[in-house]
Amino acid sequence: MEQPVPLNGGVGGVGGVGGVGVGFRPELAADLLAAPSAVDFVEVVAEACFASPAARREAAAIARIWPVVPHGVKLSLGSAEGVDLDRARRLGALCRELAAPVVSEHVAFVRGGGREIGHLTALPYTLEAARVVARNVAAARRALPDIPLLLENAARTLRFPDDSLDEGSFYAEVVARTGCDLLLDVGNVYANAVNAGVDPGALARSYPLERVAMIHVAGGAREHGFYFDTHAHPVPEPVFALLAAVLAATGPVPILLERDGDFPPFAALAAELATARALARSAPPRRSPPPPPPASPPASPPASAADPPPGAAALAAVQARVAELFTAPRAPSPADVRPFAADEVARSRAILQRKRVDDALPLLPRLASHREAAARLGARCVEASPRAHRLAAVADALRIAAAAAADERLAAEALVDGLLLRARFVGPAADGSVRPRLLPFIRRERLPGGRVIWAIKGMGSSADVRIVEPRR
Repeated sequence: MEQPVPLNGGVGGVGGVGGVGVGFRPELAADLLAAPSAVDFVEVVAEACFASPAARREAAAIARIWPVVPHGVKLSLGSAEGVDLDRARRLGALCRELAAPVVSEHVAFVRGGGREIGHLTALPYTLEAARVVARNVAAARRALPDIPLLLENAARTLRFPDDSLDEGSFYAEVVARTGCDLLLDVGNVYANAVNAGVDPGALARSYPLERVAMIHVAGGAREHGFYFDTHAHPVPEPVFALLAAVLAATGPVPILLERDGDFPPFAALAAELATARALARSAPPRRSPPPPPPASPPASPPASAADPPPGAAALAAVQARVAELFTAPRAPSPADVRPFAADEVARSRAILQRKRVDDALPLLPRLASHREAAARLGARCVEASPRAHRLAAVADALRIAAAAAADERLAAEALVDGLLLRARFVGPAADGSVRPRLLPFIRRERLPGGRVIWAIKGMGSSADVRIVEPRR
């Protein structure tokens, strides 16, 4: 295995992570364990570890083989209402458990006005939004261990009419105000450039590339003239070309390949990892970054770190409105979405519906083996029900399992998956919400053909669930 390439020494410095890595997914586990030298580190989605005790144990096990980088997706560092400190504490505990050398999150918001959006939504490019991120990062860091927090740029599906900064300048403000280095998602830069009709290389050069400490790369596809960073397609050549151009400016930094769906034979992913590794090795030596320029001074700084920064109230109102537009059960009319563009709101809503299915199906592993049929059924289920405010993926999975149990082609797998979920969660309630099951659980399910299985769980939400099938 090649020697790690040290990360840019942002706040606190970083060591022990370098080369190329991959997002660890169950579909990749066997191949990675058979060829551990294929990667130098792995990334785990923090929220997957929070939702599944098995996933958390798996993350702890792989931390004995590779450095593990926890990657958060729901801390909502861009929420003007503030960051959820309980989530930050859970993220901090996971980092300590995995002896993580670095942790990452997104410059985005996932909730507003008390509504869970369920997807990373890019912020308006304004000083007010940068101030909110800085306030939330400061709060979150108090719950995290003394390791670097890297901030990832988000893909954009909705433009805000009050943008006052260009994309690169906004992220320069963010790193200057937070002291954090960037996790530059090259796929997101490419998507934003293509969809805005600008040159991807020029957009990348507008970023503070001297503050890039890690890079994400992923595949995508065009649909109806819009490029989506899907994480379910091969990395296209233009994205690799953009990666090479970024590395020419940053020098070699760790590169992580993201693949979340439609997994090809591992040889195809290994080839993409080899391409990324070759590009990093051919990059010029990394220069010591110059001191970051000072951020634009706030017009009227808050009296204390606990006070909302200037403009936070107005941003909170905008985020609440966006969350409502994205999650309302009925699609809003074009007149109702103003000042936003109706096509952008419709596209964002469609992405969110697809994301709900993508989040729910991994919780139904047996049913998900019927990929196309399960996906079609899942789409109908989420379209007919509002998103739950809490544990939405679990609530959607329970609905999908219940609907699939009525289909004779899917019933056997759906009944087992549904029983396992009910062993760990209570609900859905009248408002669609679910909650972890704290008490013991024992229940049986009769499968097609007469087989009977039992699910047994002990006390506590993290207790193991056993499936027992009596001998006939």
